[in-house]
Amino acid sequence: MRTEHPGSFLLALALLSGCATLADTETGGENLPNAAAGPFRALRTGELGNLRSAPNALADDETFPRDPAVLDADGDPATPAVFGYFSMNPEVPGEEPDLTAPSGAIVRYGAEDGRSFDRAPLVVLTPEAPWEGGTVGAPSVVRVGDEIFLYYAAAGGIGLARSLDGSVFARVPGAVLGPDASGWEAGAVPRSPGVVVLDDGSFRLFYEVPGPGDAARIGEARSDDGVTWTRVGDGPALAPAPAGEGAEPPYDGAWVGAPAPVLARSAEGRPILRVYYAARDSLGRAVVGLAARFDPGSEKSLERAASPVFGSGSSLGPHEPCVLVRPGHTLLFSTQRAGRTKSANYPAVAAGVAPADVSLPAP
Repeated sequence: MRTEHPGSFLLALALLSGCATLADTETGGENLPNAAAGPFRALRTGELGNLRSAPNALADDETFPRDPAVLDADGDPATPAVFGYFSMNPEVPGEEPDLTAPSGAIVRYGAEDGRSFDRAPLVVLTPEAPWEGGTVGAPSVVRVGDEIFLYYAAAGGIGLARSLDGSVFARVPGAVLGPDASGWEAGAVPRSPGVVVLDDGSFRLFYEVPGPGDAARIGEARSDDGVTWTRVGDGPALAPAPAGEGAEPPYDGAWVGAPAPVLARSAEGRPILRVYYAARDSLGRAVVGLAARFDPGSEKSLERAASPVFGSGSSLGPHEPCVLVRPGHTLLFSTQRAGRTKSANYPAVAAGVAPADVSLPAP
């Protein structure tokens, strides 16, 4: 298992004030306010275009696009346009949509305003290789030089496809991260990848590991080229929180997965690795959590936030988060139920913003 380091990092979200702080006791107790880390509020009517119904930036009751991976379209954070990559169930003529079917494609939607996805999906990946087992999904995308790397989950592990234009992808043969029977993962198939490129050009991969029963944990791997990966540590990067002494169970006490890493900077310019993740408590309530550490390329422990950053008080079950840092604010995209009515009981992609007092301009 990973061990705590002397002077470990304390991550606490002051939700009443809407301000997140990350304090580093190794340097004498910095207290660095960072409201852009969360909590997030759901987008409101008027903040979404393309006839999207807030907070759902993308919804389709026939193909169920979900599991967002959002990438700046041109690499310039000052321009708002993004590409969004999503899992999808392709339509089958004459058949009813099947909510339980595994994802059969990864598609791309554009959003000129950075959040209101258009209505013309482009299929960029379908299952072809035997190891994929007929399913591809849960994408994660990063820009690497002139290329876009698209990582995805399949039946045999995590795959990688590469593209120069973001629309035509070529697979790297085989899984880049498959099951590991020799370590703590006990042969479980890794899924739901989240990848980040660090300042030195190296890569970190966080991924979901199914556990006993209905549990899940988050693993970590490192790479110099984004293709060949080495697992980090002899235990999970993040596991469900142990039960505390309070009346309420920990918000992530039963399940942690679907990690979404983001590289950010403190007010003093120090790099911070934030890992957003899907969480469930022992009562089955789902939220989005946050853990973080200074020194992103180290093997130090992730310190979890005291409270969730999205989904508190909601019954829509947010999971599979993705976060995009923008000048002056941060956007969060998450799969959750399209609405609270019976007719809206299908997955959609909701959007939120932090700081919560930011008002986004009309699209």
